[in-house]
Amino acid sequence: MTDLPQSDPHDPLAQAVERVLEEQRRFEARRSTRMGTGTEKVTAPASRLLRRFLPPGMMRRALMMADQGAGRTLPEGAGSHDLDDIDACEAAALRVQKWSVGSNAATGGLAGWFGGPGAMFDVPATLSLAARNVRATGAAYGFAGNDDEERLFRLQILELATVQGMEARGDAMGRINRLARQLNEPEVRFAADRAVDWVFDKVIDRVARGLSVDLLRRKAAQVVPLAGGLIGAGVNASFQTDVSRAARWAYRQRWLMHRKVLPAPPAPATSAGDDRQAETGHDQA
Repeated sequence: MTDLPQSDPHDPLAQAVERVLEEQRRFEARRSTRMGTGTEKVTAPASRLLRRFLPPGMMRRALMMADQGAGRTLPEGAGSHDLDDIDACEAAALRVQKWSVGSNAATGGLAGWFGGPGAMFDVPATLSLAARNVRATGAAYGFAGNDDEERLFRLQILELATVQGMEARGDAMGRINRLARQLNEPEVRFAADRAVDWVFDKVIDRVARGLSVDLLRRKAAQVVPLAGGLIGAGVNASFQTDVSRAARWAYRQRWLMHRKVLPAPPAPATSAGDDRQAETGHDQA
């Protein structure tokens, strides 16, 4: 959990930081938005059918293309505000969320009118908007890099947005915290460089598997023509909300660490061991 330091009640910056830290704590205790259990049981057969047509391998390729393309669609001046003003960063990130939720709700509403085929065609649009959502949120907090470590960080945010269960969610937040420390400390980052390629391949496989389950489970509610339009809009809005919340939490962590407001969590020499352990645990499950 994110610890709250004592702040000066007369310092506006300290008050803003305290508000942000409280937001961090709320996110850490919050469960992902999702459909009710009864709805998920009803849509389970359709979800399995969609996964046959959109397997993890295809999802992996779509993820890579979405991340590569997202950088070309970022609005100009995404980080033109004062990046040391956390309130300005928060306002910019919330504008990103509003745009992402509205845009994806529109695509889901349109695709839902065509039932199952529409849901399948809406998946690439949803992934592209999610990738743009994460990148634009990063730019809002001053993190607009595009090297391998930054790409890995963005993938881990998508993983956090889709993982279910508090224990798995806590593990995902731990991985983000450790990578945030690497990105914030040059000496730790240098030590991790040799493992980035191996870790990236493992993480993108893990995220693709998670998206195949979570996103397609949500999309399964769109398979009913006509009625799927209303459902599709709500499902996409819910998904992009989860992505935005995860991205704001992750990039706020980095903003706070970078300015020494939040102590960086302890980390191993590289993140490879962390992800190798996670991958081994997944294979054994």
